[in-house]
Amino acid sequence: MRLSLSSFSGSGRTLMLAGGLLLAGLGLKAAPVGAQTPEQRAATLRTAQDAMARFAWLEGEWEGPATAINGGRSFTLTQRETVQRVAMNTALMIQGRGSMKMAPDQPERLVFNAAGMFAYDGITSRYTFFSASGSGQAQQFTAELTGADGFIWGFAGADGHRTRYTITRTPAGEWHEIGHTSTDDGKTWTRTFEMTLKRKP
Repeated sequence: MRLSLSSFSGSGRTLMLAGGLLLAGLGLKAAPVGAQTPEQRAATLRTAQDAMARFAWLEGEWEGPATAINGGRSFTLTQRETVQRVAMNTALMIQGRGSMKMAPDQPERLVFNAAGMFAYDGITSRYTFFSASGSGQAQQFTAELTGADGFIWGFAGADGHRTRYTITRTPAGEWHEIGHTSTDDGKTWTRTFEMTLKRKP
């Protein structure tokens, strides 16, 4: 079966994170640095570092299979993620690349290349996720914790449409991520994406 890159338009997944993004790009409404004493700045930094420490396991190079579901069709990809701790260990910078064969006799081809940043603001006590889809769109999302070292990020659209992605670490240390959409304001959810990645040596 031959596929086109347009098969993935509207899939909703804009993971992952960005080279060259600054924390200021997240639009966080923090107090100006000059308004804090040195002690307050140090405390704010420690707070953010402690909040992001639970996600240190994500740092590294990852690879594995992914399944995207769009328009009732299922596509299998090879997913690769690169994660770095940046900004004094107060943020994760992540780049995601997905590739697949458009036909059985063809080599894998890059079908998306997205980026973003996941960070904690020690002043507002809030996790924020900023994503650039690689298609010219960029969005900011709130994020919430799940379990000891996972998080959920997503957004709400018009007419009760919602999208969410849940990232967790498996008992084997793998990166598991699953995406869902809802058309009834979160009452029921449909799986649209799933991947399980292993850390590369």
